[in-house]
Amino acid sequence: MDIMQNDIAIPSSTSSTIKLAQVAISILGIWLLLHLWVLTQQQGKQLLQQQSSQLMRETTVALAHTAAYLIEHDQLDGLEQLTQNLADNPYVYDVVVYDANGVRMSWSENSAPARLLYAPSQKQPLRPMVQPIIKNQQLLGYIKLSLRQDTTLNDISLSWQRLMQQLLLMLILAGAIGFLLRRGFSRFSRQSIRLRHPKS
Repeated sequence: MDIMQNDIAIPSSTSSTIKLAQVAISILGIWLLLHLWVLTQQQGKQLLQQQSSQLMRETTVALAHTAAYLIEHDQLDGLEQLTQNLADNPYVYDVVVYDANGVRMSWSENSAPARLLYAPSQKQPLRPMVQPIIKNQQLLGYIKLSLRQDTTLNDISLSWQRLMQQLLLMLILAGAIGFLLRRGFSRFSRQSIRLRHPKS
């Protein structure tokens, strides 16, 4: 006895529900990917800023040791030269060396009172970094640097931005390829069903 096998048609309401669920899952997946991308970008910026601050702090400590030697040996010309060399750094806006009483000993051309340098109206955002100058546990003075926040680690930051942009393009490309493959596979499946079950 021949057994007839009939294809069971999926109700249109069920098919619509499945399609809506697929769209919802796709939208949720895209949102999660973009959310993770934004989080990764923010964490990368924070890490760069932390590394920048740590590097500048260590550099300032080393400069304080050099300044201590120059002050101890009364080499004010060398202290002035050190100040100017530091001020030539594109990441540094101004440099000031104070004695133990807070009197300026050496300073760069852009130096100005703190109320002007760090005021909200200042066009260039600056961040002060102060390091005591100590020799044999004796306070000899202070060295203060004003860092340009808009250019600190600028090259590394630009490289990071380019990397994140490439990652975003890869995510978009992967999504487009997945969509095209799904459409192609769906059409191929429908054609296969039609070939297996030709109309009478």
